[in-house]
Amino acid sequence: KIYSTEETKQVLRLSLTEFSLPKFYLLFGISKVKSAAVIAFRSSYRDRSFSPGSYERETFALTSLETVTEALLEIMEACMRDIPTCKWLDQWTELAQKFAFQYNPSLQPRALVVFGCISKRVSHGQIKQIIRILSKGLESCLKGPDNYNSQVLIEATVIALTKLQPLLNK
Repeated sequence: KIYSTEETKQVLRLSLTEFSLPKFYLLFGISKVKSAAVIAFRSSYRDRSFSPGSYERETFALTSLETVTEALLEIMEACMRDIPTCKWLDQWTELAQKFAFQYNPSLQPRALVVFGCISKRVSHGQIKQIIRILSKGLESCLKGPDNYNSQVLIEATVIALTKLQPLLNK
């Protein structure tokens, strides 16, 4: 059983209210609607005009991911205070690290940002791995400046390193 303190309930209420505001739809990649529920619960059964290719997909900026991750981390940390044996953050960090250091043009940049945002400690070995990823991204950009995936990877490594640098020993 989870015993929620008033402080935790307040964090959850404020977060829900904040995420329900239209200005936050963009963070989730759904800014072109009046209500997030319109997109979230739309189905071809209820709306026959909808098809997967009938709307233009919005890009999900890494800076938006950074903001969403930090907001989710705040919610998770508030809930974890009420659950003494909670390992959610450790599991999330482990998964983010796994995907951050595994080559995948779609997932790796996002995982790097998440890993940078949620990590509470970092080793020199992890920093070396991120610098190697940055180096590979830079090499790829030099070969062809139009390589969008490399540019995204470079941006992700810079965000991750910026977040992780304060965690390093002096």
